[in-house]
Amino acid sequence: ELKDVESVAKALQGRDVDLLDVRQWFDELIALKPQFETHLGSRAEILHSPDFESGCVHVLRGRQDHLTRAEKTALGPFIKLAGDATVESDDEDLSFVERHRKRRRIAGPAVSYEQLMTIPPTSNVVERLFNVTRVTFGHQRQGLQPATLDMILFLRENRGYWDSSTVNSIN
Repeated sequence: ELKDVESVAKALQGRDVDLLDVRQWFDELIALKPQFETHLGSRAEILHSPDFESGCVHVLRGRQDHLTRAEKTALGPFIKLAGDATVESDDEDLSFVERHRKRRRIAGPAVSYEQLMTIPPTSNVVERLFNVTRVTFGHQRQGLQPATLDMILFLRENRGYWDSSTVNSIN
């Protein structure tokens, strides 16, 4: 059991993890050991917005038609209405009423949540930052001004955007 928990903890620190992955891993851990429900469940006390998380998971699973009212409200800022669909020209043999019904059915308000796939679970980003902070602060806390420590942490956390020659050229 401990190996399963450890593998999930390591996987959470990856960069290509989304909310759906995390929820599936946590659900599998809960299935193995039901006591984890209080800490890892979809309604655990640690969650800031359980409706947002469960709504994201529903959408990422392709089940956005199963969203509750609270989940729809939580995901409201991410809604993107699909553009109007055009009626195909091969419907000329349909009557006026049938074409109108088909146009209304096709052009119904299709809702998509495109940006949800880009939202990383915050725990892995925050956990990574705290790990870097702990290492940096533990070794270099003596005699550092807060602004210097802040700059070191910023540079270490975002080191993928530049190299040492870029940093030296700024000074």
